[in-house]
Amino acid sequence: MSNSNRILIIDDNQAIHDDFRKILGAATDSVTDISAAEAALFGEEISTVDKPEYDLSFASQGKEGLHKVERALAESRPYALAFVDVRMPPGWDGIETVSRIWKVAPDLQIVICTAYSDYSWEEMIRKLGKTDQLLILKKPFDTTEVHQMASAMVQKYALQKLQRSSMLSMETQMVGNVEEVHRTLALTQATLDATADGILVIDKMGKITGFNQKFLGIWNLPPSLIESGNYESMINAVLWQVVDPERFNNKFKELSHEWESESIDQVDFVDGRCFERYSQPQVVGEKVVGRVWSFRDISDRRTAETKIREQASLLNLARDAIFVCDMEGQVTFWNNGCVDLLGWHDEEVMGKPVGSFLSANQNEFNSAIERLKLNGAWTGETELIANDGRKVTVDTSLTLVRGENNQPKSVLAINTDVSERKEMESRFLRRQRMECIGTMASGVAHDLNNILSPILISVPMLHEAIEREELKNLVNNIEISAQRGAEIVKQLLAFGRGVEGERVVVPLAHMVTEIGKIIGDTFPKNISITTSSPDDLWSMVGDSTHIHQVLLNLCINARDAMPDGGEIAISVVNQAVDDSFPKQDSEAKNGSYLCLTVADTGAGIPQEILDKVFDPFFTTKEQGRGTGLGLSTVLGIVRSHDGFINVDSSVNGGTKFSVYLPAAKGAADTKPAVRSELKQGKGETILVVDDEEGVLVTTARLLECNGYRVLTGADGVEALAVFQEHKDSIAVVFTDVMMPNMDGAVMLAKMREQDPTVRVIATSGLETDARFEKMRQLGISSFVEKPYTAEQMLRVLREVLDGDLTDT
Repeated sequence: MSNSNRILIIDDNQAIHDDFRKILGAATDSVTDISAAEAALFGEEISTVDKPEYDLSFASQGKEGLHKVERALAESRPYALAFVDVRMPPGWDGIETVSRIWKVAPDLQIVICTAYSDYSWEEMIRKLGKTDQLLILKKPFDTTEVHQMASAMVQKYALQKLQRSSMLSMETQMVGNVEEVHRTLALTQATLDATADGILVIDKMGKITGFNQKFLGIWNLPPSLIESGNYESMINAVLWQVVDPERFNNKFKELSHEWESESIDQVDFVDGRCFERYSQPQVVGEKVVGRVWSFRDISDRRTAETKIREQASLLNLARDAIFVCDMEGQVTFWNNGCVDLLGWHDEEVMGKPVGSFLSANQNEFNSAIERLKLNGAWTGETELIANDGRKVTVDTSLTLVRGENNQPKSVLAINTDVSERKEMESRFLRRQRMECIGTMASGVAHDLNNILSPILISVPMLHEAIEREELKNLVNNIEISAQRGAEIVKQLLAFGRGVEGERVVVPLAHMVTEIGKIIGDTFPKNISITTSSPDDLWSMVGDSTHIHQVLLNLCINARDAMPDGGEIAISVVNQAVDDSFPKQDSEAKNGSYLCLTVADTGAGIPQEILDKVFDPFFTTKEQGRGTGLGLSTVLGIVRSHDGFINVDSSVNGGTKFSVYLPAAKGAADTKPAVRSELKQGKGETILVVDDEEGVLVTTARLLECNGYRVLTGADGVEALAVFQEHKDSIAVVFTDVMMPNMDGAVMLAKMREQDPTVRVIATSGLETDARFEKMRQLGISSFVEKPYTAEQMLRVLREVLDGDLTDT
């Protein structure tokens, strides 16, 4: 049922309520049966007219009626009509009730029901102030009259509601349209004001219909003059400012009769300025409605053209490549700079169309000439073809030179070699890219630290839990790979900070054996791996992680060259290099080297591209399988160690990369670390705080397995709550530095407020982070760099608990 059919009856007499139910309510079955009986008895037909359905509500007092009106409004189901009794003792009378109801529901239709003359119509209007929403119904009720009132008043309410909605929609649409028009006009005017040219628009009646601020500034006109719209007054006000007022005015008059014509000329001012005057029809749709005039300041260009003509004899001395061609493009002047830069002599080019032999892109050249004819000047970066076929990048400035009659006569082209500048720009962009890569590397390293830490922490527990020897070997390989990953992370961090990695004695023989095991476990089984190294191998000093990266990159390239399987041979030998030794790298020097070789039996590299394999981003792999950075990285690492590389390859004959690294005879070789026993706890309680769930869970498990009680917190906020509850029993807080919600520094400061003596071990992958420095100032007992091993963590923890470390 529609909300517009809701009717409220306010009367203190329940019999009146029943009367309204009978008159306006839905017909009951008993009433229907009686009507049928009457029709049968008296021979009448049963009425088939549908009665309107109303949603009736009842109230016994005015205050109750007001409450029901308010509730209906709150539920968005307002009443359309109320029948209100005049007398309703002991509360408000009908007039008071209506007055209060209209304050909350001013649209409600009202019928006053009365059997007495309590109030005259004039008194009601004086008290209520409305007539169009008020009717009077005399008791006793006439059923037809009640029906008519209800139907009319409810329909009136619905129509008023519909009318208000339509009016509101129309007003909203009208406001939107007006605002859109204002926005469009404002945008158009702002665009005109932003142009460098002075703009004036007139209609066919000679009225000014538009202008911009630049136009006023050019002619020093007061806004009031031009806003008056009088075109003739504006012309008279500017004639005294031009050198030739008659010619100036005649052009305006001429085009005032030729609305389809376009025109371009120059106007000289008495103060020395020169403007290009351009005019074209103003077309709306397909109809010419007026004319647009634009004035562009070409004073500087005029001065430049004059200087060019005066200094033409000096052009041949300029270092820039300068030439002049006529409007057909044929060369009329060619200076020595063109000869030096492009190699063409003047006798070879004079009289020839310049676009036929000089421009690398004929379409761009033609487009530039067209814009030059329109605007009088053009500048941009272009490519010219030299006599030997080279493409030379130059900054080109084209100027349209006019003759005595002010007609375009020739084109002056000044070309500046920007090869050196382009190279400097390229270097600068490369440096910027490297800075961005450094920043990205630090972020990647931080994430990798959190990934590797759980692996390194879990390895000792896996060793204890696994009995099968082959699984122990697999765990060893996992540990070695994770440690290598940790070393690479450190290299990433060092790269991100702009520092070199640590140079140490590199155990090449051990590294060859180790890489053989790793790729043997991870490469496809149809690839066999062999490794070899002599017992008397010389030593070398270098960056262990970088050398490992060289080996790994070469092995991965070998694997990719053998999709159907094959053999990879990895070896290292002592090698003396002298003048008779074949060196493919011009920077190779004589001396003692360790030759690290990776050979495969794969597809090989064609000879025509063999010299390109070390170029950055060059790759022979299919789309999505290679970046082209692997071998360029290998070459960079080898050269940073003062070494060189030789490559031997043939199609279907395999490839051998020989990396020569300077030997450091007599340097003590580094032996692989031997696993030591893990330091055990004595039942102390440790609070572990880390936002990485993997790190948190594995660290807690490690501590519990080695004699400690563990409490955990996923961030600083959670850790503070745990610390406050258990601070008397917590021996050490082991916390990450960088965490969301509350980082380690803020957490430590708040813990110090509760317990100034609390011992804290901080851990992070970025020891130089500002938050770590703040924690250092607050006082920490030690720092463990991520990714840390179980041995490192338990050792440092024991040292802090036993007092072997002083506070940092």
